[in-house]
Amino acid sequence: MRDIIKYGSILMLYNLIAGSLLAFVYIKTDKIIKDHKKEAAGDNVAEVLPDITGGFVQQGEGSEFPYWIGYTDTGLKKPGGYVFIAQEDGYSSTIETIIGVDINGTITGVKILFQQETPGLGDKIEEIRSGESVPWFLHQFVGKPASYNFNVTQDGGNIDAVSGATISSRTVAKSVIKGLKKLLEVTGGEAFAQKVELTEIAPVPDQDEDDIMGQLMNQLDEEADEEPEDDIMEQLMDQDEE
Repeated sequence: MRDIIKYGSILMLYNLIAGSLLAFVYIKTDKIIKDHKKEAAGDNVAEVLPDITGGFVQQGEGSEFPYWIGYTDTGLKKPGGYVFIAQEDGYSSTIETIIGVDINGTITGVKILFQQETPGLGDKIEEIRSGESVPWFLHQFVGKPASYNFNVTQDGGNIDAVSGATISSRTVAKSVIKGLKKLLEVTGGEAFAQKVELTEIAPVPDQDEDDIMGQLMNQLDEEADEEPEDDIMEQLMDQDEE
C-alpha cells in the first residue's frame, strides 16, 4: 500500500513538473509569435498608408481589431488615415490582410500578411504578373472609395476574382468590407472627413464552378501521390461502367 502511495506521489510530481514546463514553453512561444506578428504588421503599416509624415499611433492593441491612426503632423493632432488588420477564413486557411485607408475614405493599400491557400490556385491572390510590381488582384482595391462595391463580380460586385480561386478572392473582399465597417464602429462613425455609405457583403451563391474544379484537381493530385496511376485509371473505368 505504501509503495502504491509512493509511486503515485512520484507520478503526480512528474506530471506537475511536465505540465509546468509545457505551460512555460507555451507562454514563451506565444509571446514570441505575437511579437513577431506585431513586428511584421508594423513593418507594413507605412507601406499600405504612405504619405504619412507625422507618425502612427496604434489603437486596440491585443484586441480582435488592432488598428493604427496615421497623422500628418508631428504633434499627432491631424489624422491622415487609418490602417487595420482583418482576418477571414479562406478556402484552406485563415487569410490575414492589412489595409490602409485615408481620411477621405480612399483605399491606399492592401497587403496579405498571412495565407496558406492552395498552391497554384488560392495563393494567386498574391500573384505579381510579368512587368508589374504589385499583386494585380490586390491592386484592384487601391484608389477606390470606401463606398465602392468590393464584392467579387460573381457576387455582383466590381472586383475580378482570381480564376479557380473565387473563395480565396471573396475572402479578401469580405475582409475589406468588414474591416471598413469595424473601423467606422470603433471610431464612432467619424473615421472619415465625410459620411460614407459602405457596401454590404453579398450573400454567397451556390458553389462556383471554378472552385469545384479546383477541389477536384486537388483531390486528384492527392490521390496521385498515394496511388499508382494504373489504379486511378481502373477506378475511373469502373465508375464509367456503373
